[in-house]
Amino acid sequence: MAGPKKVTFSGSKEKAHSRDLVATDQSRLKDGYPRVLIVYMSCLNKCDQHGLSLRSWFAEWPRENLAQIYSGGEVGKERFCGLNFKIGLEERRFGRLFFKLKSSSVGESTMPTTLLAGTLDTVDRSTILSRNKRVFGRLLLNSGIWELIFRPRLSTNLMRWVRNFQPEIIYCQGYSLTFSRLPLMLQEYTSAPICFQTGDDWPRHSYTNSVVSGLMNLILQYSARRLIRAASVRFSSGMAMSQAYLTRYSCQFEPLMMCDDIKRFESSKPKHLVECGRSSVVYAGSLGSHRWKPLLDLCAAARELREEGIDIVITALVSGLPIEALRELRGVSNLNVLPAPNHEALPAYLKGSDLLFLPESFEMRQAKSIQLSISSKAHLYMMSERPVLIYAPPISGIVGYARETEWGCVVDRQDRTILKIALKKLLLDEGYRHKLATKGREVALQRHASTVVRERIRQVLFAAGKKPRKRCL
Repeated sequence: MAGPKKVTFSGSKEKAHSRDLVATDQSRLKDGYPRVLIVYMSCLNKCDQHGLSLRSWFAEWPRENLAQIYSGGEVGKERFCGLNFKIGLEERRFGRLFFKLKSSSVGESTMPTTLLAGTLDTVDRSTILSRNKRVFGRLLLNSGIWELIFRPRLSTNLMRWVRNFQPEIIYCQGYSLTFSRLPLMLQEYTSAPICFQTGDDWPRHSYTNSVVSGLMNLILQYSARRLIRAASVRFSSGMAMSQAYLTRYSCQFEPLMMCDDIKRFESSKPKHLVECGRSSVVYAGSLGSHRWKPLLDLCAAARELREEGIDIVITALVSGLPIEALRELRGVSNLNVLPAPNHEALPAYLKGSDLLFLPESFEMRQAKSIQLSISSKAHLYMMSERPVLIYAPPISGIVGYARETEWGCVVDRQDRTILKIALKKLLLDEGYRHKLATKGREVALQRHASTVVRERIRQVLFAAGKKPRKRCL
C-alpha cells in the first residue's frame, strides 16, 4: 500500500515559515524548557486518569510551551497543555467515512461501576447493543485494518497550527499505526527532533487477535522501527526494556521511571474504607486486561481466611468495569467496587488500607505483552508505605521489578492456597509488613521521586533541542 503523500508548499512565504520552524527560541532554551509538541492519543487534561504519567513528567513545564495533538475523547474542560489540536475528518484519509463509522459502530468496552447495584437482566439489556457494536469495532480496530484504511494526513489547518507553535521537540509514544506514523510526518515538516518513550511493548503485541494479525504485526513493527530509529531521545520503562530494545532495534534507551511527589503522601490523612476490626485490602487501577480474574482469586482466598477468624474486606477503586466481568463480580460478598478517586485524593485511600493488591492476568498472551512493563501503580503503592501483595505471572515485568528491589511480596503462580498463605502473613506479621513498607519508600525515593525524574527529562529534552537530529547506525 502506498505511503502518505509528502507535504509540500510553494512560494517564498511558506518557505519562510519552514525556516521559522527550525529556528531556536534562545530566550526559552535559556530557561531550560523547550517547546514540546506531544503526539498522544488521549487528550491530556487535569482530571482524567489517562496520561497521568505525562502530567507527572511535565508538571513543571510552562503551559505555553506544551502543545498536544490527540484523537481520543475529552474529559472535563481543563486541558493540561497550553495548545491543543484534535484530529478531525480533515486529518484522516476518507475522514467523513471514518467518523461516521466510528460514531455508529464502535461500542464501549467498560461500563460504570454503578451497574453492579442493578439486576443482571437490566445489565444484559443495557449492554447488548454495546456488545454488538464491539464485534464490528474489534474487527476494524483490534486488527489494525482501521489504521490502514484511514491513514493520518497533515491538513492545512494542522500545519498552520504547528507553524504557530514552532515545536522544538516532538514527544510521542506510538501505540498504533496512526500515532507511530504521525510523528514522522510532523518531523519531516518541522525538522524537530523526536523524543520516543514507551512503557509497553506494543510493537509486538498490538493487532494480534485477528485473521490478518501476521501481516498487521509486520506492518506495525516496520512503522515502530522507523519511529524508534528516527528518534534523538528514547526512554523506556526500565532496564529490562532498555536491554531488550537494544538487542531488537540496535538503539540505546534510557530508563525513565514514573514519578510522583512523596510529600503529598506524607501529608495525606488516611481514609479508612472498612470499620474497625476488619482488615482492608485495596486495589486501585484498571480491571481491564483480565485483571478482574486474579481479583476473584483474592476474594476466594479471603473468604477461606474468614473461617480462621480473619475478616477481610476487599475494595477495588476503578474507573469502569469490563463488560465481560459484570456477571462474575456481581454478588461477591467480600468485594466492594467503588469509583476511582481523583489523583489528588488517591493517597488517602491507599494509606487507609492494611494491604495493597497489585494483580496482573495469568493468561499467557496477556503475560507476554507486559513482560517488559512496570505497572503504573507500583510507585504510588510504594509511596503510601503500605505492604504490597503482587499476584502476577513470573514473566511479567512487575514481578521482576519487585524481586529485584524487594519492595513487595510476590506470588507468581495462580494458586489460591499460596495466595491465602501470603495474604495471611502480610496481614498478621508486623515485622514483615514493616520491612516491605520501609523498602517500598526507599525504592520510591531512589527511583520515582518527582524532583529527580522531572529534572532528568528536562535536561535531556533541553539538550536535544539544541542538537541536530541523530539516527542509529
